[in-house]
Amino acid sequence: MNPDRILAKAEAWKRKAHRLSLNLRLKSINDANNFLREHSVVLWSAKAELPNLLDAIIGRVANGQERVYGKPAENCYRWREQIIQGPEFLECRFFSKMSTVVHQDLWQYITIFSRQNRKRAESDSRSKEVKKIIAFLKHEGPTRTDILRKELKFVTPEQGRVFHRAKKELQNQLILIGRIDKASSVHTHAEVLDFFENSVPKQVKTKSDLIDETAASMKLLSVTLQSCVVSKEKSIPRWFGWTGGIKESLEKLIQRKDFVRIQHRKDSYIIPRKIL
Repeated sequence: MNPDRILAKAEAWKRKAHRLSLNLRLKSINDANNFLREHSVVLWSAKAELPNLLDAIIGRVANGQERVYGKPAENCYRWREQIIQGPEFLECRFFSKMSTVVHQDLWQYITIFSRQNRKRAESDSRSKEVKKIIAFLKHEGPTRTDILRKELKFVTPEQGRVFHRAKKELQNQLILIGRIDKASSVHTHAEVLDFFENSVPKQVKTKSDLIDETAASMKLLSVTLQSCVVSKEKSIPRWFGWTGGIKESLEKLIQRKDFVRIQHRKDSYIIPRKIL
């Protein structure tokens, strides 16, 4: 089969898997939960290689306005709040520094990198703000963002920007995750920050102790590539800002024959072997 036919077959597979068809679209939160379980890693409404919940609700790729306004966007936002309150899913900046919903089957693998990045930030980070945030949360536990900023005395607008850059860095490294503070009656949708490792059950952390970094990297990359279906190879290293060694993991997955590399004109694509 030539590259054009392989990629055409992969794109057709992707449209079906990502529910980009009216007869396959998600009609209920139960459908949404099943969709998230099927893929393990899904974006909420952002357009990227991974499937996103909003497109699957509409049954096609949404336009820019539809990603913010309209009934599907409202449903996506409402379902998101319900989904992340449940025990199966966590929201973190897993993919391309974007908010990603991650199924519990992957938490033990993410914990490995979260733990490593936290140790690195505590010892090597040049940002004193990063260290201050880590030290405070380590001592005080989960804290709402506005309270954390106040306690650390980030008062002026410029100090606020410095604080948010440090917070974003910690979230992009999967060290921290934010949860909506449902108990807050004053600050609508206030974010509560905590360490990723503290947000998973004890048995997940125990399992992570038995997994090496290479196996974890290969697992997370494999699940992501399966969910994307069609991936430009040159884009893949940019997906995972929280770890290195992705190129080596990709080569091992190809050698293991889980995926194939398809050369098409000037680009190289990675697709699951099962599609062939």
